[in-house]
Amino acid sequence: MSHLPICHWTRRAVFTLAIAAVAATGLAQAQSSDGGSSSRQELQSLQQSLASIREEAINENPGLADRQQSLEDRMMSRMRDEGVSPREDVKRLQDIARELRGGEVAEEDRAAMMEEYQSTRQALLQARRTAMQDSGIQDDQMQLQEDIVDAMSDIDDSVPEMIDRFETLRGNVQSQRQSGSGAQ
Repeated sequence: MSHLPICHWTRRAVFTLAIAAVAATGLAQAQSSDGGSSSRQELQSLQQSLASIREEAINENPGLADRQQSLEDRMMSRMRDEGVSPREDVKRLQDIARELRGGEVAEEDRAAMMEEYQSTRQALLQARRTAMQDSGIQDDQMQLQEDIVDAMSDIDDSVPEMIDRFETLRGNVQSQRQSGSGAQ
């Protein structure tokens, strides 16, 4: 375990989670709001740079990829213990979203599909929350995240500053989005 101060270590872990998820949801929501386009552009640019460095770090350290896959498999198994089928359910959510966006769904079927989407999504989220409370998974995830950030820093020593800037911008964009959505 590293001897980094807890707040820095936690910040790094939170950041790596965001990168691992490719920050898709936050960026998509931020891009749909008004104002702050230069911040959103910088945020997106930083996210792309950090994701690229992360990918390079994992490619250069195959053990990290193995550990990441093992952790994902444990998460999926733990989620299955909660009664969901993560991969199948995510595919179903994608299919429903695609059908709804396609505009070919009859109005009488639309409400049922939206209800299925919401209930499936909620079940997945609850199973994920439960899996994330597993202390073994938490410990392994935090250590893996720290090791990935260390490997990223070995590639580009400006990664810590990039992470700090990313977090600052993400917070600003989220604040703008929240204040903008309250005014709409």
